[in-house]
Amino acid sequence: MRGWKLCDCNVPGIDCIGIFHVADFDDKGWTHALSSFGHDTRRYVLVTGIEFAHQRAALLGTGFGDAVPQESGMDEVAARAGRIAESSQWLPRTREFGALKLDLLAREAFGFDKPLNLNPREFALLWRLSDNAGYVVDKQSLIQDVWRMGFVPETNSIAVHMSRLRRKLSFAGLAGMIETSSRGGYRLRSLAGRQDKPSGTPQHRAIAPSCPEPADHRQSADHRQSADVSGV
Repeated sequence: MRGWKLCDCNVPGIDCIGIFHVADFDDKGWTHALSSFGHDTRRYVLVTGIEFAHQRAALLGTGFGDAVPQESGMDEVAARAGRIAESSQWLPRTREFGALKLDLLAREAFGFDKPLNLNPREFALLWRLSDNAGYVVDKQSLIQDVWRMGFVPETNSIAVHMSRLRRKLSFAGLAGMIETSSRGGYRLRSLAGRQDKPSGTPQHRAIAPSCPEPADHRQSADHRQSADVSGV
């Protein structure tokens, strides 16, 4: 009646939202429920049958997509499951390129699981380069998308930030990941010699996550990616 269909996949994901009923679970049942889904999987799961608000809040805090009480009607369950499916099409929280991992929520990068301790602008530059990994991003695009300026200023600000970023990548064992183009742009490349592209990320110009400097000019990256969610 609502256009849903059952998925034969065993693990919830971007194309299949899991609905998990946990009413009357004892401690053993809760332990099993939490261990059944990894952190990256929980965001695709709607948990039903949660009586108390503090329990629902705790589940949301551990990364589940949503949690609703047992008395929730089918219309509400459908709407909330649809919301999870919709959110799965948003800008991905993480991107990985071999040993380099970018976490958009934490605004931090990790090399071999060690934090690089990037400042906001350094992270924004790295994230912007990852939009077109393997391809050159010109200075004009970096100025517009990271600095929010329509022209290239008479400074070497990009070069200074890139130098610091490269140094931090080098300390993490990722020297050489950022390559300077003869045309003046920069390219994020794979150390294995292949061009790694984030799955689901189109290879076109996109806006990097905004830097909180200055605070009154913050903007949010609300670039959504189209994906066909086949069912709930």
